[in-house]
Amino acid sequence: MIKGLLKKNSVKRVNEYDKYRELIIPNYEIFYGTLVEQSHINKTHPMILDLGAGTGLLSQYLQKKYPEGKFILIDLSEDMLSIAKKRFKGKQNFEYISNNYLTYNFEKSFDLIVSSLSIHHLTDQEKFQLYQKVYNLLNKDGIFLNADLIRGNTAFNEHNYQNNWMNKIENVDMEESYKKIAIERMELDQPATLEENLKWLEISGFNDIDIYYKYYNFVVLFGRK
Repeated sequence: MIKGLLKKNSVKRVNEYDKYRELIIPNYEIFYGTLVEQSHINKTHPMILDLGAGTGLLSQYLQKKYPEGKFILIDLSEDMLSIAKKRFKGKQNFEYISNNYLTYNFEKSFDLIVSSLSIHHLTDQEKFQLYQKVYNLLNKDGIFLNADLIRGNTAFNEHNYQNNWMNKIENVDMEESYKKIAIERMELDQPATLEENLKWLEISGFNDIDIYYKYYNFVVLFGRK
């Protein structure tokens, strides 16, 4: 959704990425806070994988909860990960991978796998493949949390989703060029419906599947191995 903001003047836009993310995500603190609240891992040194980690914003929230956790951040963008490296400079419990998380061969298993506003960029088939991959990468009782976008299950509901977001972004105090790029980028998104996401999680083998947050098309999905 927002990574389209990086198409032009890349360095500047990477540096401003987090600021604008806060502005164009409704209920930003609740959205991220809900994911962190539900990341219940009974280990002091959990293995944590952040898919599409970008600048490390989500991992920063999780690091406060699991300061001794081992974090692996993977993202396609070297520029984005460079910001994450600065964010966590000096912390030895962070590893960075510039690669495609859908095809990358992870050699470790994880207690917690998370993602925020990334998976909706995949095709439906790729989403299903990723959910299966995530399940296989989790340790027993491991948790998967995805804070992401969904598509309305009817044309009417999708229209309401889009209208709600457009009304909010029109009133956001940021450069018009950023608004334009964010709106254009939305046209390239490929979100699936809530029902489809839940079905793929179930078929992949997840237990205790739930929706811990939903505001129009913004959701936090939960599954446990």
